[in-house]
Order: sequence, then C-alpha cells, then structure tokens
Amino acid sequence: MKFGFGHVPAEHYRNHVELVQLAENLGYDFAWIPDQTFFHDPYAIMAALALATDRIQIGMGVTNPYTRNPGMAARGIATVDEMSNGRAHLGVGAGNRKELLNPLGLDSSHAGPKCREFVEVVRALLSGEVANVQGKYYQAVGVRMDIETRPDILLYIAGRGPYVLQAAGEVADGVIIGGLCTPKGIEYAWEQVRKGATRSGRDPQRMEAVSWVTIHITEDREAALRGLQPVVAHIIGGAPMEVLNAVGLPRETVEMIKSAYVEGIPQAAKHVTEECIDTFTIVGDAGEVARRIRTLERAGVTQVSVLMPPGTVEQHKDSIRTFADAIFPAFRQAAIGIGVQRAGRAASQCPCLAEYSAAGGF
Repeated sequence: MKFGFGHVPAEHYRNHVELVQLAENLGYDFAWIPDQTFFHDPYAIMAALALATDRIQIGMGVTNPYTRNPGMAARGIATVDEMSNGRAHLGVGAGNRKELLNPLGLDSSHAGPKCREFVEVVRALLSGEVANVQGKYYQAVGVRMDIETRPDILLYIAGRGPYVLQAAGEVADGVIIGGLCTPKGIEYAWEQVRKGATRSGRDPQRMEAVSWVTIHITEDREAALRGLQPVVAHIIGGAPMEVLNAVGLPRETVEMIKSAYVEGIPQAAKHVTEECIDTFTIVGDAGEVARRIRTLERAGVTQVSVLMPPGTVEQHKDSIRTFADAIFPAFRQAAIGIGVQRAGRAASQCPCLAEYSAAGGF
C-alpha cells in the first residue's frame, strides 16, 4: 500500500514546499496538488516541489477538462516531469461545479467522454511522436511537442460517477476513486471501471487504484462525526443517484440532503447521518482506521491518499505527522515503521485533530 495526501495551495509557496519536504521525510509516497478554484497555479507549485524534493511522487490531483485544454496540460506535466526527474503524475477529473464551473459560466456536461478524450490527447502528445487525435471535444492534429517528453507518465481519471469511472477503465493508467471507501462503494467503482476496460480490451487489474478519502483519526468519534457532516453533505449533494443507491444509503435520507443542498451546505448537513459519514469517510481511532484501510487494500486499492481538511499548512504538518505515526507502522516493514515513528514523535505534542474537525476532518 502506498500513501499520499492532497492539499490546496492556498498559502505562500514556500510553506507548501516545507510541507511536502516534511511528507517526504516521513515516508509519504505521493503529494497531490489540485487544479481548482482560485488558489495558486498548480503547475507552478508542482515545479517548486519538484526542485525541493528527491523521492516523493508529485501528482496533479486533479485538473479539470472544462478549464484546461489537454494540449496545455500535456506541456505543463511534461515540464514538471523533467524538473522532478520523472516523478510527475497527471490526474483528470470533472469536479468543482458549484465552486468553479457555475460561477465562470462553463458547461459541465459530458464529463465521462471529456475526461476520456482529454487523456487520449495528452497521451498522444507525450508519446514523442506527431499527434493526430480528432475527438468530439478535443483535438491535436499534426501537433508535436517541442520538448522531450516521457511517454509513460501515469495518467489517472478521478471520480465516482459511472461514466467517469468507465472512462478511467477505457483509457487511464489509474483510477482515483473519490470518497467511496466501503466494500459496497469500492465494488461499485470497480464494476464501472471493468465495464470501461472491457470495451477497450484492457486488464483493469493492471491499473493503479487510488482511494481519495477524508480520514479522521480520533478517540472522540462523536465530535468527529459532527464536524464531518458538512463535508459529507457536499459529497452527497453533488453525487449521482446511481452512486448513492449503489452504496446502500436510504433513499429518504438522500432525498432530504439533496433537497436541502440547493439552499446550502449548512442546511444539507443537518440531515447527514452517521451511516452517511461512514460511507464516504474513515473515522475512528488508529486501529479502526488501519482496519478500514486493510479493507481497501483487499479490494484492490494500491494507494490511500488522505485529503487535508480546510486549515493552515502548520495544521497540515501536524496531520501528516499524526497519520504517519499512527498508520504507517501497520503497513510497512518494521525498520521503515521505526523510522516513521521517530520522524513523527513530535505528533504527540501536537493539538488533537478534533480541535479543528469542524473544518472538515482529517
């Protein structure tokens, strides 16, 4: 099992460099930077991370097919890959409708086909050959990159809706499964990925599978659940009914949340139950969190990537120390576990994550 974390580049870039350097020292495998809303440009941040680290993999998690052209995305990720000596990864996902696409007046339709074509164009451009891809939404006709590129940069598609997951199975090297962290949820995601893979004659077992999930390690589960209600309300509010039916949530509860979500996240959060939270997040003490990660591992997940809650970089540092100290030893060889424990010793002096669970939960 590999471990990563995703965080929003909202502060001065040097703070994010320090955070990822710490993660590398703690033994994290991946650092993901999102291309969303109006934070710092992710390619610029990834370039700074590339120059300041040696081992940790640097991923775009994720870029949006509605706001980026695949030609420019290919150019950007190839540049970061060169600067990182081959540590760059590119994820594509059609999110941020409420926060980004609607305010900018962008069309958010046809997510699955657009993600698929986006990856096809990027792959053609990274091949080092002249690209001739003519799709319905994107094209690269007679285009060749003017820089040296690595054709095996891993390309991921992220989502939880059926058509996006099927697109991942059709063309991507990996799938990023958003928030589905129960056996039912993971099986549903794999079912969709397999459908897409079958259409393309591909073997889905050869794909990387990232569980993109909010994790909260705490002894005070009740307080954590209260803090996570807005996070899960946002997930359910934007999720397709097909997904919510597949994971087994009561239809009455889902309908109340979706109806209230139109008014706002705080209104929808009032209807979020404990069952809803356990369906889309992992909450509990270290033993419970490790047990649920083991369940994901048995279901074919190759990486767990923890979403940082809203907060400061200093809080994120505390969070990644705590997670590494509590979880890594259970999944890694004893020698590595000891090293992580030493690196994370300061976590025992850090404020309890529950102090800011209301901001979203770790």
